[in-house]
This record gives sequence, C-alpha cells and structure tokens, in this order.
Amino acid sequence: MTGMETEAARDKAMEEESTEQKKEREKKKRSRVKQVLADIAKQVDFWFGDVNLHKDRFLREQIEKSRDGYVDISLLVSFNKMKKLTTDGKLIARAVKSSSVVELDLEGTRIRRRRPLGERPKDVDSRTVYVELLPKNVNHSWIERVFGKCGNVVYVSIPRYKSTGDPKGFAFVEFETKEQAEKAIEFLNNPPEEAPRKPGMFPKTVKNKPVPTLNTSNSSVVEEKKKKKKKKK
Repeated sequence: MTGMETEAARDKAMEEESTEQKKEREKKKRSRVKQVLADIAKQVDFWFGDVNLHKDRFLREQIEKSRDGYVDISLLVSFNKMKKLTTDGKLIARAVKSSSVVELDLEGTRIRRRRPLGERPKDVDSRTVYVELLPKNVNHSWIERVFGKCGNVVYVSIPRYKSTGDPKGFAFVEFETKEQAEKAIEFLNNPPEEAPRKPGMFPKTVKNKPVPTLNTSNSSVVEEKKKKKKKKK
C-alpha cells in the first residue's frame, strides 16, 4: 500500500469514527429530551391530580377562576419545580399531549383536568404517617424512594423554615392505602436487623430507640409537641 493509499484509508477511518460519534451524541440528546418530557408530564399530572389539588389551594383557586377550567401554561412555568425542568411552554405542551390526567386547548397554550375534582377523601388521615429524625438534606425523592418499600407514596409534605428553606426534620407521608401506612409504621418502629444504621440512612435510630412514628389521625402528635415546648421554656 502506497503512502497516498494509507493516508486515504486513515482519512476514511477518521470520517467513519466521526460519524459514529455524531450518532452517539444524537442518541444521547434524544434520550435526555425523552427523560425531560417524562419528568414534565409526571410533574404536571401530579399538580393536577386529585391528591395534590385537594391540598393545593392556590392552583385550585386558579382553576376555579377560569370559566372552562383551563389555566395558562405560563403559570406552570412560574413554579420553581418546573423552572428546574424547563421554561419552554411549548415543551410542556408537547410533554402532556398523551396525558390521561390533563388536556390542552386547541392553541396548545392552556391546560386543564380531564375530569372534575371530586370530594376530598375521608380516609386521608388514616393513610398518612408522621415521621421525625429525618436527614438534614431530605427531599421528596429520598422519601419516595425509602418509603416506596412500604407501598405507593402519593403525597409528601416536608415542612421547612421560612428563613433558610431548610427542612425542619419531620415530614408527612401519604400512602395509597391504610394498610400501606400501617406497614410503614411497623417497619419504622421495628426495623429489620439488616437495616442500615448510619446517619442519614433509613431507618435511623437514636440510642437504640426506634424512630418516633405516629399516625396523623392521632391528635396526640400536636399535644406532644406543645408539651415539649413548655418543658423547654
């Protein structure tokens, strides 16, 4: 093989490699876009879902103000969680096209629930678990991942300090069924032997005592906090 043939072969190999790299980049880009669309759809479905709307007074009021139940997509873009995903209204519209929870108007600029919101379920308290001693950097994903072992987590409330935005160390976790909530309570109060005991891991114990866990239907939670405050004073 002559020098010219060798150089041509090398150029061809480099060209083929460049094409493969380009295909790989395009593949990764499509994968990222697909994931973002899925995350947007999941977030919008949650916001307009029964569980959240019964608690989210602001969004519920925006829906009630509208004659036809639609709210502008620009409202969703103003929410912090959506800003982390996208600020492109067209991308949001694209993400929810096949949603079973919401639908778009003809222009694709407004969004509403497919079905009217019913009455608030009466068993919410019996399906909700109150937990303390959570990690300082706890977030919704952590709780969903951890408590997902006990059942389907449908709502998580993590109270935060207004001044810093840091979690207060406790949360309310709502499950799909009462049985799942009871399983979570049992699992927390009687952790298995192989459960991790490192700080920030689940379930966490203090001085060999189980994590204090109470069902929110028990009003003693509030009373217990009041007693603690009085003792401190």
